Amino acid sequence: MKGMFISMYSVVHVAISVTNYGESLNFYKMFGFSIIKEWKAEDLSIQIAHLKLNNMIIEIFCYKNYVIMPEKSKELSTDLPMIGVKHFAFGVPNLGEAYEDLLAKGIIKNNVKITIGRLGKKYFFIKDPDGILIEIIEL
Repeated sequence: MKGMFISMYSVVHVAISVTNYGESLNFYKMFGFSIIKEWKAEDLSIQIAHLKLNNMIIEIFCYKNYVIMPEKSKELSTDLPMIGVKHFAFGVPNLGEAYEDLLAKGIIKNNVKITIGRLGKKYFFIKDPDGILIEIIEL
């Protein structure tokens, strides 16, 4: 295509830090992620895993001496105005089916609302065990 730019760069992974290694691994496995690499310090001061789903990798860091995320980073309305990475998103072909799946798995409760965003896409947000925001968006 004329004018189309092909970059040599591609997104490789998203990194997150968590408080509970096993709980976080189990949470992301519910979406279909599987562990492809893992490393643990002998004293367990840090544990690292790469979880993969299709072409997406989540890199999980779990430090024994972690620092808690500020409360205002746990809500979309107070987190978006702050500079920095805000959330990551899982795309789905049918948002209603994804909603029902996550409801059945106990990941969301009935109070989660499906919204149509300013850019015209339907979405809703969930949180992982540490309160990290995850957008579920219809492709």
